Formats: sequence, C-alpha cells, structure tokens
Amino acid sequence: MRRALALLLLAVLAAIPASCGGRFELPTERRNEAVPTDQSYAMLATWKGMDGVQDLIITQGQGNQLFALFNRGGIADYTVPRGEVRLYPLSRPQPIGAPYFENMRTLFNPVAIAAGSAPQRLFVLDQGDSCQAKFDARRNSCAPDEDTTHATGHPFRNLVFEYRATWRVREYGLGGGDTVSTFTDTTFAKPYGIAADDQGRVYVAGLVVVLDTNQVDQRIRTRKQVSRVYRYKRGLRYPDVYDVNMPGTSSWHRDTTWLVFDGTGSSSVSDPRGIQWSPRGSSPLFVADRGNNQVKGVSSSELQVSLVRVDGSVTGATFNHPEAVAADRADHFYVVDRENRRVLRFTVSGEFVQRVDTEPNADDLPLLDPTGIAVDDSLAYIADRGRAQIIRYKRRP
Repeated sequence: MRRALALLLLAVLAAIPASCGGRFELPTERRNEAVPTDQSYAMLATWKGMDGVQDLIITQGQGNQLFALFNRGGIADYTVPRGEVRLYPLSRPQPIGAPYFENMRTLFNPVAIAAGSAPQRLFVLDQGDSCQAKFDARRNSCAPDEDTTHATGHPFRNLVFEYRATWRVREYGLGGGDTVSTFTDTTFAKPYGIAADDQGRVYVAGLVVVLDTNQVDQRIRTRKQVSRVYRYKRGLRYPDVYDVNMPGTSSWHRDTTWLVFDGTGSSSVSDPRGIQWSPRGSSPLFVADRGNNQVKGVSSSELQVSLVRVDGSVTGATFNHPEAVAADRADHFYVVDRENRRVLRFTVSGEFVQRVDTEPNADDLPLLDPTGIAVDDSLAYIADRGRAQIIRYKRRP
C-alpha cells in the first residue's frame, strides 16, 4: 500500500513544473499566428518651447532627417527675418547646429518646407508680403488702381516694385549651407504649399491671378483670382528664352504641361494648402484641398487624373479646413484636419485606417492648433503651433 502511494506521489510531482516561474509560451513563439496588437499610436514625447513651429518634414529613406520650419510672425519688412529651419535628431528636441542653414535672414515669412531627391535638396516656401512687394509710392497704396477713367497717368498698372518682398522658393542642400537657388512667379497672389519629387521638380499650391476673357467681347479681360497647383522644372525651357513670369532666374521655369485647376471636381482644388509628392504607386501628389474640405491625390504624370479623394466623413465628422498632408513609404497618407484638431491616417486607396493623436500630450491635453506633420513608416511628428510643441508618436507593432 505504501509503495503504491509513493509511486502515485512521484507521478504527481513529475507533472508539476519545476517552479512557479516555469516557462510559459509567448505569443511571438506561436507559429502561424499573428501577435495580438491594436497598432495604435503611442505618444512618446512632447517637445515644448517650439514657438512659431509651422511645418515639419522627414527625409525618408536611409539616414532619415527631421526638419522643422519656424515662423514667429509679427510685423516687419523684408529685411527682418521672422523664421528659420532647424534640423533635429529623431529622438531629441535639441537642434543640430545654430542655425543649420546659413542666410536664414532672408526668410521673413516662411510657411512650408519640402524635401526632394536628384539631387537631395530642401525647399523652403517663403510667402513674402505681396503688399510690400506692390507698394506704389505714387499712390501710397499697394491696392490695385481703382481709377479706370484713363485720366492722366491712369490706370496705374498693378506692378511689383520690390522683388525682395515678393514670395519665393529657396533651395538648400540637405547638408546645410547657403542658398543654392531661388525663384518666384509673379502670377501667384499667395502660395501656401510646396512639394518636390525625385526628378528634381518642385510643386507650389495656392492662389494665382489670371486674365478672364469676356465671352461676349473677347477684347475685354479682367483679372481673376483662382486656385492652382503649378510645377517648376530646372533650367530654361528653350535655350536663351527666359520665363517671363519668373524674373531674375535662369535656373527654373514653369512646366506648362502639367497643373491642377480651380474647381470642385475630383482632380481640381479650391484654396489648396499643404501638398506632398509620393514615390509610391502612380506617384500621386496629395493636396490638402481646404476650400472643398477634402484631401485629394492627383497624378503627377498625367493631366487632370484623380487617384484618390477623402473628406473624413467615414469617421463621423467631415474635414474642417484640412491644412497639411504627408505620405509615408508604406502606402499611407496623413491629414492634418486643423479646425477639428486631429490627424488621420488613410491608405493610398482612400480607406480610413486610424486617428494618430488618440493619446494627449505630456500635459494630458489634446491638440490645439495643428499645422504640420512629418512621418515615416512608424513615426509621426505633429506640429502644434497653438501650444508651441512638437509631439512625437510611434505606432505600436
């Protein structure tokens, strides 16, 4: 009897793990099974003291770099700098260099940045001040001449008198240094967004002035402000022929074979803001179409071809003045829905994936005035101009 009990006890002990800390199977060790995750974004850090932060960009690929654009506003003329670009490590709010680029004293009203390859460059869009550029000392005004009676010397033409105050794009090398090139286009009334592609071309979005021909009497033409996205290419279009709308440069010309028109359709825009070109798929140009409260992806290789259009309604709330857009290399794009104070992630086919800013900042506060976003395949940096912060997020695996 005792022998039987002893054998039974040994069998029970053999079935018990060696200790309470015995090895348990982990989810990652289960073959052919997915690791459980919600792939939500975790708030990693809140970089404070970022006064005037306006826009952000990550140069995706090998050796990612994070650039932040600052515009501190205020009232000043074109000789007083109001902005700069700083380079940051991906994990720390301490900038590299002071400042990283030289000649930033010329940025007196910068609003957007873009990065392009072939060659690798950073482009800064300085909105300038059209009133200072067109100030007419004869009339003490920058407004168009209201006198249309053709009296002596009237009407005065709407001229640019000070080109240093007009808007322009400035090109810099990613390694820092002084300006490489610069250009402007006198048909633009107010630019808002900039993008660059891997062929060295630059895209600018905003409001332009065109001459509208009267359908009854074609001799009569009036100035009209419309929305456009224009593309610019390096060099002269024809040998020794300068672009009449781009004074002071032989390094760039407007590519008239491609543009985005004004309108409400799937491939047109109204009051476009932030833009970004993507190398993925059919190389779409994403546009924050503020006037239509949509974000659109249009073909950058064909004219007036729509690739995707979203308005946020799938979330239960349509966009309210989308301000910026960014794209990663994993076939997603991100929308800064400014007035709704949120950032949303979509697939390139337009399917809603998730909200990025589900977790508040380090002070447990939501976004106040988001104006820009930079992303790679897992990281997202949101510029909250209202709180003078850059908030760093990382998507859970």
